Amino acid sequence: MGVVAARDGGLHWPDEPPTLRGSSVVLRPWRTDDVDAVHEACQDADIQRWTTVPSPYRREHATSFVGDFARSRWASGEGAPLCISDGADGGVLGACDLVRISSHDRVAEIGYWSAPWARHRGAATEAVDLLARWALEQVGFDRLELLIDPENLASRRVAERVGAGLEGILRHKALIRGERRDMAIYALLSHC
Repeated sequence: MGVVAARDGGLHWPDEPPTLRGSSVVLRPWRTDDVDAVHEACQDADIQRWTTVPSPYRREHATSFVGDFARSRWASGEGAPLCISDGADGGVLGACDLVRISSHDRVAEIGYWSAPWARHRGAATEAVDLLARWALEQVGFDRLELLIDPENLASRRVAERVGAGLEGILRHKALIRGERRDMAIYALLSHC
């Protein structure tokens, strides 16, 4: 896998998305055969409540997400959309992504969701930890942020389990389906 340094921040951005292996999950690039699982997962009320996925979520949204959207975000260096897959059978367990990347400041946000059938297994925690370690240690980010609705206790527990520190509440930070929401901000920092 070749490495392309980011234009202005000194990041080491690979030219192809990585495959990161943990003890029970694998973070991998999205594939066209993931469409059905993504479509099914994004029908979930919690995913629609806590994330910015379209609502209603249609099959064409899933097709675009795992195809053109994922490829273009990676190629432009604007995101690292990866599938959380089961280490044993390769099935889709969720999504984990770097978003809002600032190569100049070497800061990015981590976003994630778990499919309903993957919850309470530690998959999101392991995936966020894998992505964070890769982003901080190999790509060269100095700071990773996790912005979570304060009422989303499950996602807040994931942030705490990976060692992210709560820095406060950003009032009216996000606009989700026309509703202004507060966001708890957690951060992971590099060891520099």
